Amino acid sequence: MLIPVVAWAAAAAVAVVVLGFCAYEIIWKTNRLRRDVAKLQDATDQLTELRDGLAAAQRRAAAARTR
Repeated sequence: MLIPVVAWAAAAAVAVVVLGFCAYEIIWKTNRLRRDVAKLQDATDQLTELRDGLAAAQRRAAAARTR
């Protein structure tokens, strides 16, 4: 009678450890992905500024050629 109780207790302990580890991993990866998204958004903003600057330079160059 004692062996099944110990087995169930051990299984419950292992389940708690595994679920705790899974929760930790999910939280860690969620935070990491949020940081990555923020970095990508910054890169997108920088590329948008560069694109706008390039378009302005192209307009100035075209205007200079037509003079």
